[in-house]
Amino acid sequence: MKASLCTRYGGADALEVCQTARPARQPGELLIRVHASSINPVDWKILRGDLRILFGRRPPPILGGDFAGVVLEADTSSRFQPGDRVWGLTEIRRLRHTPGAHAEVTRCASELVDAMPARLSFEEAASVPLVGLTAYQSLVHHAQLQPGQRVLVNGCSGGVGLIAVQLAKALGASVVGVCSGANRSAALQAGCDEVIDYQERNPLDEDLKVDVWFDVVGNQSLGAVRHQLAPAGCYLNIVKLISTSVSSWFNPIRSQKSHAVFVAPSASDLAHLRELIQQGDLHPVIERIYPLDQIAAAYERSRSQRTVGKLVISMTD
Repeated sequence: MKASLCTRYGGADALEVCQTARPARQPGELLIRVHASSINPVDWKILRGDLRILFGRRPPPILGGDFAGVVLEADTSSRFQPGDRVWGLTEIRRLRHTPGAHAEVTRCASELVDAMPARLSFEEAASVPLVGLTAYQSLVHHAQLQPGQRVLVNGCSGGVGLIAVQLAKALGASVVGVCSGANRSAALQAGCDEVIDYQERNPLDEDLKVDVWFDVVGNQSLGAVRHQLAPAGCYLNIVKLISTSVSSWFNPIRSQKSHAVFVAPSASDLAHLRELIQQGDLHPVIERIYPLDQIAAAYERSRSQRTVGKLVISMTD
């Protein structure tokens, strides 16, 4: 199969697209023909060496969490069989031993895989799992967002941000989005009721009260945003996981909560996202689709942190 191999820690030039051995399926897994994958910040952070403590002296051979494709092999007892269209998120913390999705074929535990939304193309479906699960687990599991509440999404025009805005609206909340003025229209189209241009106004100076302060960018803390949180409000950070976890342990005002969110693969959560997509409440936002041979350019674009929505990798020529 063709795959994007990590030759060493470094930049996009450490990626090499070449032929390599196809993975062998293990019991309890699906072997999947990947039609499309996508780029997430965690991919280039792993490649850069930010997670050496987890992966050791060399990066995982094949990166990539999101996938959408067709089952090639499965256990006879599996609910998915060859020919079924599926989507999912590989276990990022196990990439040392399990191949990622930046390849024509991958394998994944069948219990983590869900049926692909029927109304989406492979490219659209591949753009959703990591950002969708992050938004869903943050707003539903951690914040327990309720209809009528108010959410601030800091970084509302990125991959997680645009899904978070749509999800919050589907859950009956109102949304304040923070992004650059250049991305204001994308934020409003996603459903923001109000947009703050951080280049012109400091979001922390705004006179507002929200029930959930969702920090997708990761440049704030509970202490910094406490004055904008309702008495029982919730602060979420998906970037500064260690510092946010520590601050939650020593939070002097326990009625205001702080959560560090590390996304976890979940077939049941994907099923909820699939239902929202089928109902028309969630729409993938893709900035650009790259062929696998141009994956280095996609990594470089992702590292700019200026993307609107997702960057997708197509495995079809």
